[in-house]
Amino acid sequence: MREYTGVTVSEGLVMGPVRRIDRGVSGLGRLIHDRSKERALFDAAVVLAKDELRGLMEQADGDERDMLRFQLVMLDDQALLTEISNYIAAGAGSAAATERAGQIFARRIRDLPDEYLRQRGADVLDVCSRVVEILDGKPRQKLELEQPAILAAESILPSDIISIDRGMVLGIATSKGSAQSHAAIVARTMGIPAVIELGEEFLKHCDGHEAVLDALEGRLILDPDETLQQQVRRQREEMAREKARLAGLRGTPCITRDGVPVSLLANCSEPGGIEQAVAEGAEGVGLLRTEFFLMKGSIPDEEEQYYFYSSCLAAAQGRLVTVRTFDVGADKLVEGMMLPEKNPALGLRGLRFCLERRDLFQDQLCALLRAAAKGPMDVMFPMVGGVMDFRMAMEEVEKAKANLRMRGLPFDENLKFGCMIEVPSAALCAAELAAAGAAFFSIGTNDLIQYTHAVDRMDARLDMYYKADSLAIQRMIAMTARAAREAGIPVCVCGRAAADPKIAPLYVKLGVSSLSMASQSLMDIKEVLLNTDLSEVPSLA
Repeated sequence: MREYTGVTVSEGLVMGPVRRIDRGVSGLGRLIHDRSKERALFDAAVVLAKDELRGLMEQADGDERDMLRFQLVMLDDQALLTEISNYIAAGAGSAAATERAGQIFARRIRDLPDEYLRQRGADVLDVCSRVVEILDGKPRQKLELEQPAILAAESILPSDIISIDRGMVLGIATSKGSAQSHAAIVARTMGIPAVIELGEEFLKHCDGHEAVLDALEGRLILDPDETLQQQVRRQREEMAREKARLAGLRGTPCITRDGVPVSLLANCSEPGGIEQAVAEGAEGVGLLRTEFFLMKGSIPDEEEQYYFYSSCLAAAQGRLVTVRTFDVGADKLVEGMMLPEKNPALGLRGLRFCLERRDLFQDQLCALLRAAAKGPMDVMFPMVGGVMDFRMAMEEVEKAKANLRMRGLPFDENLKFGCMIEVPSAALCAAELAAAGAAFFSIGTNDLIQYTHAVDRMDARLDMYYKADSLAIQRMIAMTARAAREAGIPVCVCGRAAADPKIAPLYVKLGVSSLSMASQSLMDIKEVLLNTDLSEVPSLA
């Protein structure tokens, strides 16, 4: 047996044969035609690549469709197309030009400070590889597996996963990779165990061998002996029983041992994710992210947004959906819409950006007001700094309502608007925000921790200062919850800490009435809360 240690990006435990994906070296023996013909060949390949992507989108859902849509947008990206055109004009063949431009473009993206955009480097390489294979006479074919297998490669591209029958992929093992890559995100969404950073030596020996992929401990064992195989079978049986047991909690009301009810909600980005969350037992959507429209470089009009929000409400099947208005800025940049800032974390973020770009804000508010007539919906503003911000946002809401009345379009006159509490100033004036008309609070702990402790949450060196249960954060949450209770409005936590079994009970004890998290964590947190007596939870606040 040979064991290789890596990093888990999607938990699970599987056993089976390994199938290595080896893309090899493309383009050997290419003929280079004159520049006009090379450009014509490239244009034709782009058309075929778009057709392939649209075909894959019909099979995909959730984050997968989101990723494919981004790749489709990249094929119209003027910066990338100009880069390729320049290489063709300089005498390079269309395939070589696409390869080179794609690598350079992906490298630029990976060097950006924005983590979201860095993740898109793999998508650029993926879509450029698709075009190159078409130019080389090797249109992208669906990878066929004769039997379920663990996929192995230097790195897995998102479309590698999406194009394969899901039941045939036991797990994913790579010699390199990133926990934040879109392939990792797709693996987690699909529930496929995955381990990355196993090293180059692993790839030399893995193809065709039996293996245990232990994505609980972050390791892969080639050629497991019978003793290990029996251990894995027993552990998988125990895991299956545990999963079935937790599934039995879905219909159980979430009430602590001492009788405090807690609503468990899901963080989602699109209708497919909402459907999954409902199946996992979510009582509603505590955070619907909307900025993905802008992150792809497209500017959605009111109608496009209206249909999207309506689809999200339909997917929720009558459950409340809480929508966050566009939350961009800092590490979520919108190309072509935002000017460089010396300190973007303290710049035009969230609501500040919306108030700067009121044309976009008005389209979104009109779409939300119209969609809200179709089902239960709340709307919240991110990065509210104080009462003035909230009042300015509500003035825009009134303008949107007047616009819809003038156009004779139906909308929800009573749609509720709330505040995200993400900066200390908002927590400190929570009572005043409630008095100004905020219908609810949603505490975004990811940013609240960052701003309270003056810590860049993207800098791993500062992890010791990034504490979700510090005395300061406890006081901020308690202060916000007290203001909500006195005003008779609900308060939710939608940050990452809501899914931490050690911290979630503390937040509930501090007065939080609901927790919103990734749907996979819902039943784990429910079990913790069902077995918790809040009087026994220690707190410093």
